[in-house]
Amino acid sequence: MGKRTLISVLVFVLLTSFGFSFSFGGGGPSIYYFPGGTFVGGLKNLNLPIVDTTAFESGIIAFGGSGYGGFGNFYNGGFGFGGEKEYTVSSDKYMVTIAGGFGTGMRKLDFGNIALSTSLGIGGIDIEIAKKVNEGNLGLGDLQNGTFEGYLGADISYLALDVGANLGISFVPMCELNVGANAIAGYSIDGWLVNGKPMTGINQEQYRFLLTYNLYGGIAFGF
Repeated sequence: MGKRTLISVLVFVLLTSFGFSFSFGGGGPSIYYFPGGTFVGGLKNLNLPIVDTTAFESGIIAFGGSGYGGFGNFYNGGFGFGGEKEYTVSSDKYMVTIAGGFGTGMRKLDFGNIALSTSLGIGGIDIEIAKKVNEGNLGLGDLQNGTFEGYLGADISYLALDVGANLGISFVPMCELNVGANAIAGYSIDGWLVNGKPMTGINQEQYRFLLTYNLYGGIAFGF
């Protein structure tokens, strides 16, 4: 998973958001924060196969958005996100990338200018970790002999369920500021892969399950 995947996710969300904005719903951009550290039971939020994970405790910020449409108190829609961050572990540099998308059902209650909503969704999350190698080797000869600067990594995909809660406050018509949180539980069928092949040297069973959460804030437009 690379920058093209992230761009595809963000373009899809953007189109979805504006599409729902004009059919008794709303949508717009959001910023998502995935904390590092652990969630419960020692299960790491990002669940990365690195021995020293202290450098990852600052988490990752991802960009994306959401859109929904419906009638009454019930809505359907979705949200997506993508982000990456470079970390240093000892003297080594790693790039961690996270992207995902969910289709959701939502129940929304309006109290004047304040709206509360809960949601349940299904989708997936992709996580990639790559080590930076051959830093500073930028010449044509480096490219030709395979020592060019770049990232060598592995990736994992999770099928996931999402439970979310959101608070929206409207200050002007057709515009709403919102904050919320999502709890996500996922399962990986294939585990960590390198070029589509199972990664060796780790216990794959330790990484089958993902239990994480994110906090987000954004702005929505619609009616």
